[in-house]
Amino acid sequence: MTEQDTNHKGGRPKAIKGKARTKTISTRLTLAEWKTVMKRIADAGKKPSHFLRELLLHGKAVAARTQEDRQQIRMLEGGCNNLNQLAKLAHQQGFPRTKGRITALLDEFNKIIARI
Repeated sequence: MTEQDTNHKGGRPKAIKGKARTKTISTRLTLAEWKTVMKRIADAGKKPSHFLRELLLHGKAVAARTQEDRQQIRMLEGGCNNLNQLAKLAHQQGFPRTKGRITALLDEFNKIIARI
């Protein structure tokens, strides 16, 4: 074994000095307050520590993307692939022959973006 192998214990690397989160803040809540806070955290789709840190540092917590939003984004990504294929086809066959399909795809993009 080399010296490097004997010194390496494995595990997660240490955080950069000054970047590690070593301080905590705690507060007491009534059961009703706790349920209200936990509902807001669940609605935001975030972990409690992430939600509360964002709320304390920025004054608001932006909700994580919903499953539906992520699905819409995947649809846009798939549409982008189709658009690339149509662009290639337009170069091969000429734009007038593919114009209808391209404009239909762009209309679909606008509908998806409006839903997001």
